[in-house]
Amino acid sequence: MVNHKPVFRMKAPFLLCLLTPVLAFAQPATMPHQFQTPPNVAKPRVWWHWMNGNITKEGIKKDLDWMSRVGIGGF
Repeated sequence: MVNHKPVFRMKAPFLLCLLTPVLAFAQPATMPHQFQTPPNVAKPRVWWHWMNGNITKEGIKKDLDWMSRVGIGGF
């Protein structure tokens, strides 16, 4: 008795191997952009505190502006 396997079953692993690189290149080209401009949830956070009450509104604003400018995602 001859064992007849369907052609699709025999070639499925081979076809999958051929399609894997195609699927990898089919991804959107946003990954480089995501590394250059990550969302805030992916940016580092810092521990920010004031020493001995030495704070001013102007100093707080400067600190927050600086943290934003250098890419810190939060405190």
